[in-house]
Amino acid sequence: MKTAIITKTLKKIQTQPSEYSLGFKRLVVLPVRVRRQFDLASNLNTNWDAKKAFDNQIDFLENLTNDEYINWLKLQ
Repeated sequence: MKTAIITKTLKKIQTQPSEYSLGFKRLVVLPVRVRRQFDLASNLNTNWDAKKAFDNQIDFLENLTNDEYINWLKLQ
């Protein structure tokens, strides 16, 4: 992912409601292309158990530091 898109993504996180968890905020602001890839990978890992896949995505993104999240975005 390009630096400009990463910057926009990080700014969108700040505009999300404060009652959302950090992992959920990070998930919903992902660009569509990245979100679809992430959804597919998560669903394949959980044998198409959507609830478990969603929870795994939230947990994964929640446990990343800011630097780790930025590095993960760079790989997308």
